[in-house]
Amino acid sequence: MSTTATKAKAKAAHGAARTLQLANPHLSGDDVKQAQQLLSAGTFGNFNPGSIDGEFGPATATAIKQAKWMLGYPTKACNDVFGPQLAGFLQGKPLPAVFKLRRNRRLKQAAGQAGVRSKIVELARWGIQNELSIHYQQRWAGSKVDPNGGNFTGAYTGTMLQHCRHIPKSAVQPGDLVVWGAYPGHHVALVLQAGSDPLLCSHGQEKGPIAISFSAESKYQPSPATWLACLP
Repeated sequence: MSTTATKAKAKAAHGAARTLQLANPHLSGDDVKQAQQLLSAGTFGNFNPGSIDGEFGPATATAIKQAKWMLGYPTKACNDVFGPQLAGFLQGKPLPAVFKLRRNRRLKQAAGQAGVRSKIVELARWGIQNELSIHYQQRWAGSKVDPNGGNFTGAYTGTMLQHCRHIPKSAVQPGDLVVWGAYPGHHVALVLQAGSDPLLCSHGQEKGPIAISFSAESKYQPSPATWLACLP
């Protein structure tokens, strides 16, 4: 066997044996990059793994969990482990019948969540238009499910950072959140419009809520900025 063939066989064996998941320090390599490419442009669309850079960070871990959820994996199996089975599904291998049933049910659930997002943004815009009658201590809820894990009680930026799903900026949608500052966080705002410089609804003092761009609000807030999904 040639030296080239031997190296290729060893590389293939290494790739097949390695389990990809979030670790400290982060895993890196061509196999991570290939996983990111499948998560961003596979058969089932873009799960937003972040930069295709070959480094397995939190965004890639979140994308794997989301992919498993939307492909119909059992709830307990929706973890951040990337292996041959998931790679095969993302490349077009047929889903098992039970996976298809769960996937269809979850797609219907996701369609319903789109209406919740719209309601959240609608309430935020109403608050901006009626700023004089809104007080900082008031709270509004537009969803029956608390992504913060607290049944709409005892929530603050720290619990949001712990319980809400972390997403890359590129995956942000209207209704999502951004928290400034390292844990336990300093300030949170809600996304009104996505884009390269998202428009936000910010309410951090008695005056407000106000509409402000992410770049403008960031001038007054500490780094880092962490983007969070408003729905599980």
